[in-house]
Formats: sequence, C-alpha cells, structure tokens
Amino acid sequence: MSETGLNKELLSEHKVTVAVITLTLFIIFAAAVSTIIIVIVIGPKPAASSDSTQYFNGSFRILNLNFTSDYKQTNSAAFKTLADQIKDLLSSTFQNSSLKNQFNMSQITSLRAGSVIPEFVLLFNNHENNSSSGLVQKIFKENLVTSKTIFDIDATSLQLTEISSTAAQSILSGSETVNIYTVSPTVQTSPQNYSVCGIGGPTKSSAKIVGGTNASPGAWPWQASLHLGGIHSCGASLISDTWLVTAAHCFDWNTDVNAWTVVLGSINLTSGSGLKLEKIIIYENYTSTTHANDIALIKLSTPVNFTQYIRPVCLPDKSNVFADNSSCYVTGWGLLKEEGIKAPPVLQQAEVKIISTGQCSSAAMYGSYIRPSMICAGYANGGIDTCQGDSGGPLVATQSDGSWYLTGIVSFGKGCAAANKPTVYSRVTYLRSWIMAVSGL
Repeated sequence: MSETGLNKELLSEHKVTVAVITLTLFIIFAAAVSTIIIVIVIGPKPAASSDSTQYFNGSFRILNLNFTSDYKQTNSAAFKTLADQIKDLLSSTFQNSSLKNQFNMSQITSLRAGSVIPEFVLLFNNHENNSSSGLVQKIFKENLVTSKTIFDIDATSLQLTEISSTAAQSILSGSETVNIYTVSPTVQTSPQNYSVCGIGGPTKSSAKIVGGTNASPGAWPWQASLHLGGIHSCGASLISDTWLVTAAHCFDWNTDVNAWTVVLGSINLTSGSGLKLEKIIIYENYTSTTHANDIALIKLSTPVNFTQYIRPVCLPDKSNVFADNSSCYVTGWGLLKEEGIKAPPVLQQAEVKIISTGQCSSAAMYGSYIRPSMICAGYANGGIDTCQGDSGGPLVATQSDGSWYLTGIVSFGKGCAAANKPTVYSRVTYLRSWIMAVSGL
C-alpha cells in the first residue's frame, strides 16, 4: 500500500473514532439534561402537613337535669362526675360510626344553666382524610340523640362547629375572650352576646295557655316560673341578670322569699335552674280588690349567666305605643282549660290581639274595672287566652327594631278564653318608671 493510501485510511479511521466519541458524549450529555429536567419538572412530592388534627366546639342541652352551683366549678366532684358521663356519651357517639378510627378525644370545658348545657371540644385525627366537617356534624346529630343514655337530650339544641387549632387551645386553656373562627376563611362566628334583650320569637308546633301551642327551647328565654314550695304558681319575666317582673297578686298569700324559687332556662316544669330570691318588692299602690297597679319585682340572690336559653326581655319606653288590634304573644304554664287540674309540662304560647281600652271598658266586657294601669288582649269571641297559673307572665310584642318588648303582665280575667272576657294585663309603659326607680336599671 502506498504512503498516500495509508494516510487516507488512518484519517478515515480517526474521523470515525472522533464521531463515535462525539456521539457518546452527546448521548451522555442528553441523558444528564433529561434527568435534570425530569427532576425539576416532577420534583419530590411535598411532605404532608404535620398538623392533621381537626377541632370542633359544641354544646347541647340536657333536659332532665337541674343546674346547681357545683357545676360552676370545674374542679368540683359534681362537675367531674357529670363531665365523665358526657365524655362517655360523646365517645360512644363516634366509636359506633365510620369515624371511630379518627375520633381522638373530647374535653368538657364548662357546664351552663338552662337545665344543664355542657360545652366541649372534640379532636379528630384526619390521617385518612375522610373526617370532613360535614360528616362529623352529621354523625354527631344523628347518633347523639339516638344513643342509649340516661340523659334526655334536646334534639333542637345540638351545636357543633369546626374551629382552628388556635381557637381550640384558647378554649381548652380557659380563655373566654378569644373570638372563635371556623376553619373556612369565608365564615366567622363569635360568641353571642346573650345579654341583648328581646331576642326570641314564636315557633309553631302542636298541642295547647288555652288554644295555644307548645313553645320550643329558647323561643321565650325571659320566661320564668315562680315555684312556691317547689310547685309552679306564677309566671315572671327576666329584665336583667338580677331582676324579674311579675304580678303583685302572686304574693297575696305568701311574701316569704325563702318559700319561693325561680326557674329559668327551661320550657319544661320538671327541669331548669332553681334560683333563690333576695327580695320581693310589691308596688305600694297595688290594690288587690281592684287589681290596680298589679306589679311586683323580684331580685335574685345571685345574678344569672345569660345563655341561648336565658335572656332578658326589653322594657318599652313610656312613649311606646302598642296599637289596638296589633299582634302580641302570651306565654305560660297555666291550665289548658278552665276546669283543668293539671298544668301542661311544656311552656305554651299563643298569639293574641290588643283590645282597645274603650272596648275593654265597655259594659259587655269589664266596664269600670279597667284602670289606666291596665291593657287588654285576647279575642272578643274567646277561644285563645290565659288561664290559672299564667298570672305574672309576659305579654310581648315586637317594635320597629324587631326586638320583643314586655307589653303587659298577666293580671286577671273572668274564666278562661270566655267570650267578651279577655285577659287584663298590667300595662308596662304605665308602670315603667316604678320598675326603673326600684330596680335601678
């Protein structure tokens, strides 16, 4: 082979070698770039949040328990015993459900008056990501009321709201000033101001005040029952955390404060908080024979804590007008019929109409019995009215602000729901100055 041919062959082999090396390097480089791109695009999966605990704040009402002062102290034996029973109930509510693996614990934070209302915090481990807020609330409402328990639970009182961990810790640590925010950023709930007066209203249900219907829990939170010797005797209305207003004639036979107790926060006569009285003040111008100025004030020995079921009614200004034929509501545990012998166990409510003073003082109705301190309400043809046991209770009406105002105090009548004999009430606008002067409100 000639030298020229040899050089050409060597040059050709060199080109092939360079090409192979170049291709190899390109493949290696491309593979490296692809790996980088894959890593960048796909990336590592972010670690799950370490905080997977859900918190709920809730309450419900136990109708067959009476609130006692021992329940105010979380370190008392009575509180601990009842709290343990409620925790067992809450535990069984979720242990017998699809959330049994997520349910962690419950903590009873307080017991409030209104029969007995436990407040609590629930904790759920959401590792399986299936304990949604809606599911927790659904199981709570369905299982709690159907649980086999010694408690008579008010099914309409169930409350459960998902809250943030910060809010939960604040509640568990005993803070009462923190606002409670739901986990959803679009919804916020704060503790209600239960001291605002006149929040309530009628509910429609079944049964019979004469011709009335059963009231629902919290519908008339100012309604009180005055017990004489442990038995319902009269109604009354809460106007502040210390004062109630009722009829003077309720005390015609007994003014001993130690003989009376006040029950608040319940629509059932068999339950509720029995509160002691400090004093009974009867209007000095009250006349039992004519029923004029039939009003009295009751001062409680200890102020009450306002709740969803214990709120004051608003007092009207002296200038407020409750027009003739306008609607009002009267409530009470009075007899359901004139010849009845047993009071209804559930608070009754009835809508009535204001009857003009002219009509009420006519010969067909009450004639000269009607005084400026009185206002009449009911129906000329009867059928719906108060009866024995309703005395001292509230007649209420709304004003332009939507709140309920104490219009009258059940005073007297002839029969129960008789034609042309409506109930006569003490007129609160006429007696307001005395209420304010004596109570200092």
